[in-house]
Order: sequence, then structure tokens, then C-alpha cells
Amino acid sequence: MRFTIACPLCSTRAIARTSRKLSDTMREITFRCDNDECGHVYIAQLEVVRTIVPSGRYGSHPDIPLSGRSRAAHWQAPHQ
Repeated sequence: MRFTIACPLCSTRAIARTSRKLSDTMREITFRCDNDECGHVYIAQLEVVRTIVPSGRYGSHPDIPLSGRSRAAHWQAPHQ
């Protein structure tokens, strides 16, 4: 599977070529536009911003907040 987004200059598909870990929740991704006439190469960042469903295996991560709905559901669920 290829990670793609639209080129911000010509709107053609741009494909992720490389990525680099900046932290547990952030990656820097290099994209290249598929339009040879454009050829734009640029860096984007991908960041995990909130948890929808917490991991059943690893619990929560201190730097990733629960979404509002997840937080409400967590507090409304019966706890044992």
C-alpha cells in the first residue's frame, strides 16, 4: 500500500517516498508529485493527535489524549 496525498501545487497524486521518525507520535514524510511536469518534492508531517479506542494490550500513551467521545464513554462504562 502506498501513502498518497494531493500535491499542494497541482493537485496530482503525490507518493510518500521516505519517512523519518521524529517521536513516538510524529513522523516526517517526503512526498514526490506524480506529475512529471510539476515534480514537486516536499516534506509533510504526520502526527497522532488523539485516541479513539485505547489499546487493549498496551493501555494509554501519556502524550496521546482520549477523544471527547472516548473519554465520555470511558467514564460512563461500568468499571470492575
